[in-house]
Amino acid sequence: MFKWYGTLGIFLILFGEVANIFRIQPFATFFMLIVWTGYILLVDCLIYMLKNNSYLMNKRSKFLLMYLTSINFWLIFEIINKFSNFHGWFYSIPDADIITFIRRVLTFGTIIPAVLETSDLVGCLHLFSNIKSKLKMPLNSHIGYLMFALGMIFILLPFVITTPWIWAFVWTGFILLLDPILYTFHNEKSLLYQLENRKFSIILSLLVAGYICGFLWEFWNYWAYSKWYYTIPILENIKIFEIPVLGFLAYGPFALEIYVMYQFVKLIFSGSIIRKII
Repeated sequence: MFKWYGTLGIFLILFGEVANIFRIQPFATFFMLIVWTGYILLVDCLIYMLKNNSYLMNKRSKFLLMYLTSINFWLIFEIINKFSNFHGWFYSIPDADIITFIRRVLTFGTIIPAVLETSDLVGCLHLFSNIKSKLKMPLNSHIGYLMFALGMIFILLPFVITTPWIWAFVWTGFILLLDPILYTFHNEKSLLYQLENRKFSIILSLLVAGYICGFLWEFWNYWAYSKWYYTIPILENIKIFEIPVLGFLAYGPFALEIYVMYQFVKLIFSGSIIRKII
């Protein structure tokens, strides 16, 4: 059954589009927040239709945690962008007042929900359920330690070296840093655990979701009244809307990264880390 909030989601997307096209204020300024809120409502509704279970209907506390995690982790990326030796993007409307800052922060909260909801929807289609591999990936603690160390280095590199390629490290660093922790605590959501057990459905669904959301981010941003611009001088003449094509390719790993971030926060709130340390 198509729930009422799915209809609300469609309305918000259409309303946001009209407000943006005709520059109806203040809605045009809030365009990205409006359309992404509508998108999340619509996708969650479709998921509930397909499997009678979704974040907004059955797991609202997890959705709230996902939203808050999205805000806080994206603020980390904003800090890296601001203080790194090579800035990756800037905004057409700077944070000149508290309203602009609040609007931007609320929009940051839609990032992880959009990707993970989309990944769930892709998973509902069972596109990758039958993909199997005979290749075994034996893992041990040394691989985890190495990944953790590399992750720490990758996250610190933007403050040490000056090259546009540092963003390749940023969009993979937290995977290397946090996923070994999930694996250590025998978390079945860990990417390493899934690879070790030759389960590819979640990983492939996340990659697809990353590129779907990436396309929509860039499509809506291209026409937005309040938008961001990229400063990466790598194949900058070959673009998908505003983003250089190499930058767009990062949306897949980015989806894996924010998935790991959310699973790490869930692990912390579950108390597993604290109990093991104590």
